[in-house]
Amino acid sequence: MPVRAPTFSIVVPIRNGERYLRQCLESVRCQGEDDWECLCVDGKSTDGTEKILHSFAGADSRFVLLESPGPSVGCARNGGIGRARGRWIAFLDADDLLDPAFLRIVGRLAQEFSAEIAGCCHSNFIGDREPSAFAAPKKCFSVAFSPPLPALLTAEKRSAFGNGLHNHFVWGRLFERKFLQGNGLSFVSIPIGEDTLFTLQAFQLAKRFALTRSVLCHHRHHRQSVMGSYRCADYREHCIAVASAVRDWFCGQPVPMDDGTAQLLRRRIAKIFYEGCLRGRHGSGFWTTRSQSRQRLKELRHSGLFDPSALLLRHRLRSELFLRLGL
Repeated sequence: MPVRAPTFSIVVPIRNGERYLRQCLESVRCQGEDDWECLCVDGKSTDGTEKILHSFAGADSRFVLLESPGPSVGCARNGGIGRARGRWIAFLDADDLLDPAFLRIVGRLAQEFSAEIAGCCHSNFIGDREPSAFAAPKKCFSVAFSPPLPALLTAEKRSAFGNGLHNHFVWGRLFERKFLQGNGLSFVSIPIGEDTLFTLQAFQLAKRFALTRSVLCHHRHHRQSVMGSYRCADYREHCIAVASAVRDWFCGQPVPMDDGTAQLLRRRIAKIFYEGCLRGRHGSGFWTTRSQSRQRLKELRHSGLFDPSALLLRHRLRSELFLRLGL
């Protein structure tokens, strides 16, 4: 007899993640909902990752081991999407954690609002520390956005809904598998920021996004992560690649956006370029790459890709100062 498909497919891309992988997979195993599969997509790890994966798969058949079809996180996630059998797909990084109620609450939310995408808020914690304990709200406040894209792009004005709306990450959310596959959505092979384009595409194509203010996902920051170990020059070029890909995809869409949403999107694209060339001051080596970043931003403006006038006033002034004076 054919095996019944699970309701949820959790895709975990992994590469040399032994340090935090056991905690991550344990948070999946502790889910209050039992009807799931966890697709562990390994990108040719050379540490103890494989041993940990086999121990989980040997003890629980819901953990499925896959080999990544390519070197990037995006390739691994695409491999997971292709093998997923659940109605809903969740993406979880190998160093992050899920609250035991994540699938139950977010899955119910998606059903209640008939949404193609549903999500929660998340907490941030550092390294080996434990994530902060959040008391479950007495009343689980939730809301639906239709259409979703304008809400995502105006998230700065919607702080009441927390970081569940104000981010471009794919973790902490459920995506309907039929929706993803029906629209041919997949991740680009960019080492940093590959989920930005994916999220914007999904929110543009979806009819409804449902969100709970409950904190049900915990994101870990550490030096060994991709974001924690980036070089300024690499970060700059990856951001430029992401912003260019976003611009190209939306320009190729047959259905034009309304003027308000189009302006918000132009601002978001400009901000990705802006952050790629200026945000490096938060990482090592910014001062040695400052002149190169300034030159790249000038090139982008002359080519028409970077439009400072689309930015909010404080970002516009800062980018103009940087372009003229290097400050």
